[in-house]
Amino acid sequence: MKNILLVFSIITLSVCSNIQPSKSTELVNKKGITQTHDKYLPEGDLIPVENLQKDLLDLKIRLDTIHPDPSFTMDLAEVKSQIDKLSIGILAPMTQLESWKHLSQLNPYFQDGHMMIAYPNAKKHMNAHIDNGGRIFPVKVEIDESHRLFVIDIKNIESGITVGDEIFSINGVAVSEVVKAILSRMHGDTDTFRRALASDRFSQMYWMLYGDKGDYQIGVINNSKKSFYSIVGRKKISADQTIDLDDIVQRKILDDRIGYLRIDRFYYAPEHETAFFQFMKESWQAFHNANVQDVIIDVRKNPGGTDHYWQQGIAPYVASEPFLFLSKFKIRMTERNLHLGPFKGDLGSIVEAPYEQLVPVNGHENLRIPGKAYLLMGPLSYSSTILFLTAFQDSGQAVIAGQSGGARSCTTGRIDISNFSGSKLELVLPTLIFTRPSGKDLCHKSIKPDLFIADVPSDPAIAVAKLAKIIVTKR
Repeated sequence: MKNILLVFSIITLSVCSNIQPSKSTELVNKKGITQTHDKYLPEGDLIPVENLQKDLLDLKIRLDTIHPDPSFTMDLAEVKSQIDKLSIGILAPMTQLESWKHLSQLNPYFQDGHMMIAYPNAKKHMNAHIDNGGRIFPVKVEIDESHRLFVIDIKNIESGITVGDEIFSINGVAVSEVVKAILSRMHGDTDTFRRALASDRFSQMYWMLYGDKGDYQIGVINNSKKSFYSIVGRKKISADQTIDLDDIVQRKILDDRIGYLRIDRFYYAPEHETAFFQFMKESWQAFHNANVQDVIIDVRKNPGGTDHYWQQGIAPYVASEPFLFLSKFKIRMTERNLHLGPFKGDLGSIVEAPYEQLVPVNGHENLRIPGKAYLLMGPLSYSSTILFLTAFQDSGQAVIAGQSGGARSCTTGRIDISNFSGSKLELVLPTLIFTRPSGKDLCHKSIKPDLFIADVPSDPAIAVAKLAKIIVTKR
């Protein structure tokens, strides 16, 4: 897709009761200069009731005029009913932050990782908060099917907490309440996918809802024994604007003539794009020089991006013949889509047609691997990564391994981002629906891997080792 997948049951406002008003605190930086930083997202000015209700009315209109087919992902009648309930529930003016807490409760109902009501520039606000000395929730966690919270990484944490511990409270608030507050505002195709996203973004969502606590009082259960630990919040994160290519791609040569590539995204800053394709070219040359027979391509944490990265950087080196990556498409002809092309139509119309263009694979025959490509998927694989996986699975030119995250195997894309006139919150929604090469029958089901290998978030190497053993036995 030409768009970046954005990295972001109706309940009453009582869920927000533990969310405190915006506060500031003072600190002294390394140069001895006193600074202030907000412990919460900016509250914003009060927004009149009628303006907020107009935002919700506009949401209904945009669903009908910008989305190509809302019923593909959601129960449209139910969504509009919930919109009405939220509108009736606005009894007093709200700040922008309060309006996000209220309106974002619609996100699960959209049932799409490409559609949400978002707080504008939330991640930039969090990065700025951390740059100014703020601290966020420090533990990496996973939310399970029962909505319990488990520790999956204790790197840089000095305490008695161990991987696998269940967290039952944070700063005196029951985890069940915290998880409910986060999941009730999380976008995503299914509950399984929303849990994966919420787990991955737990620190950010906790900060957006509960603020910066500085020190975090965490209650855990280990072997039926309850313990409490006080842990200093994390003060550093990997901001997109400072990330290095080495942080998101990796190449290794494993035993038994197996190559390994980890690719954590299919979108890059302009200064990284050339470096990405150079990295890929060097990787295939290195595999050729090492007489690699089969390759594992790990996209378990890849949320998608732009298709040309995998079509040019991977397909020619593993596929033996050109192949489809779609069977048909359905698109709303917005001004942006008319500009981007290649689809044509009248402004506002919906165009639906077969897609017959093949992904070319010529030009690198000398570096093509002699064996098979094994694409390792995981709960966070999404968007263009879904297209990547289904294209290779349906063409039979790669083996899909790993564990599905519950996302539909026919994805949406070409997101439209606009701001409501009242709250100025962002509305993100798709303008394009893709049908996988094999057709619509499997669209609403998640990708079924050819080889199921459970994802172990606390130790990603386990799945790679298991897959490598299987590869050897199948030769």
